[in-house]
Amino acid sequence: MRAVVVGGGASGRAIGAAIAARGWTVQVSSRRTGLDVLRDDVAAALEGADVVVEATGRFTTSRRRATGFFVRSTTAIGSAAAAVGARHVLLSIVGCERSEVQGYGYFAGKAAQERAAAATGAALTVVRSTQWHEFAAQNAERFRLGRMALVPGMAVAPVALDSVAGVVGEVVTGTRRGSRFEVAGPQVTTLRAMTEALPALARHVVPMRIPGALGRAFRDGALLPGPDVEIVGPSFDEWAAL
Repeated sequence: MRAVVVGGGASGRAIGAAIAARGWTVQVSSRRTGLDVLRDDVAAALEGADVVVEATGRFTTSRRRATGFFVRSTTAIGSAAAAVGARHVLLSIVGCERSEVQGYGYFAGKAAQERAAAATGAALTVVRSTQWHEFAAQNAERFRLGRMALVPGMAVAPVALDSVAGVVGEVVTGTRRGSRFEVAGPQVTTLRAMTEALPALARHVVPMRIPGALGRAFRDGALLPGPDVEIVGPSFDEWAAL
C-alpha cells in the first residue's frame, strides 16, 4: 500500500515517518521535491497512491491570501485524488470554523479549505488538531524584533506534532475509520507561558495585545477544544522537559 504526503514542512515529515512506521510505502512531495500543486499535474504525481495526505501550509494573516491558497491547493489535490481513486486525508485545525476567529486570515482559510475539500468528490477524512507544541517557537520566530518576541494573548491546549502524525498514520492505514477526527493535548496553557518555557529561546517575551473581538476570542478560549475532542499526550510541560 502506498501513501503520498503533500507538504514538505515539519508536519509532512512527521506524518511521512508515522505512515512508514506502520508498514506502508510513503512518498513526501512538495515544491522542494518538484511538485507545485498550484501549477503541476497533481494527478500524475499521485498515480498509484492509495491515500494522499494534504499537509500543505502557507503562513499569512491575510484572509484573502490564505483562502486563495488553501482553496486552490485542496481543490487540486482532492480532485487529483478522486481521479486516481485515492482517499484524501486533510490536516486542519480544531475550531477553525468558529465565527469568532474568522477575523484571523489563516483560520478563515483553513475553514474554507475544509469546505472546498468536501466538494472535490474524493473520499475525505479531516484530521483536526489544536496548536502543536512547536507553535510557540514558530510564533516567536515569525514575530521577532531583534531579541524580542511578540506573543499574542492566546489560551491553547497544545498537542505534540508526533501524536497528531500518529493519528493521521492510523487514518491512512485504516486503523481509524471515519470522516473526521479531532485531537488536542491534555494541558491548557497560554502561548506566553509556552514561549517562556522554551530554554533555547534567548529572547525577551513581549505580550502583544490583539485588539477587538478577535483578541478577546483568543484570550477567552476560542481555540480550546470542546468536550468531544480526543485528548492525546504528552503534555506541553512533559514535551518541553525532554
